[in-house]
Amino acid sequence: MICFNGERIEVKKFPNGEALIHSENLKLRNDNNEIKVNFENDEDITHLIFLKGHLDELKIKCNLVLPYMPYSRMDRTEGIMIFTLKHLCRLINSLNFESVTIYEPHSDVSTALLDRVKVINMSKTLTEELLKELNSGKDTVYLVYPDAGAAKRYGKEIKYAKILTANKERDFKTGFIKKLQINGEVESKNFKAIIVDDLCSKGGTFVLTASKLKEMGAGEIYLVVTHCENTVFEGDLLKGDLITGIYTTNSILSKDHEKIRVYKI
Repeated sequence: MICFNGERIEVKKFPNGEALIHSENLKLRNDNNEIKVNFENDEDITHLIFLKGHLDELKIKCNLVLPYMPYSRMDRTEGIMIFTLKHLCRLINSLNFESVTIYEPHSDVSTALLDRVKVINMSKTLTEELLKELNSGKDTVYLVYPDAGAAKRYGKEIKYAKILTANKERDFKTGFIKKLQINGEVESKNFKAIIVDDLCSKGGTFVLTASKLKEMGAGEIYLVVTHCENTVFEGDLLKGDLITGIYTTNSILSKDHEKIRVYKI
């Protein structure tokens, strides 16, 4: 889905599937025009090219906002897998936006490859807000990083003393996690825990992490992720009472659940 200055662009199709985009309803500004791409599929990239080309012909300068950076998980060359993020960033750079704003990139690769990029660390913001809520009580609250990458990243961004870090061992042939353990000790039982990361799909890693935290005595467990895919409903994360709540954004998620609090971007 593509929005221009806050209004959704209506894209119709010819019988053969080609896009038909009307331009008469575009609300042009003198400055600070913005295209926002809530990525749903590859068609959004094609429509972005068409819209930006049209604005260039009108000599309208424009900024790009990506609540979720498409292909951000394809951030390296691995085996025969194509480094798709690199090629998408090249395409975006060629469109010559005034600025490109991305929310919670999966790695530093996106920011390194994009020109005039701005980053919004949304997981940090969501975590700090939740900490304010939970620290008003008497229970001890721990931040939990589900792997070394999250610990390295959020340990720098979020200044907080009570930290637990998980180590996981993955079977790269199957993609499943073979083993997960949590490093660190808790002061007392019945503590509260906030698992922090950038993205959740089916939530397998977070289920294992939360299960370990329950064994350690966690009474309430929250998950903070900027990007939550609709596939979370296919996994076990929302089943039972393992997770108390999920704090996320609408960068990808389009479904509701009583345990999910969604912040709009």
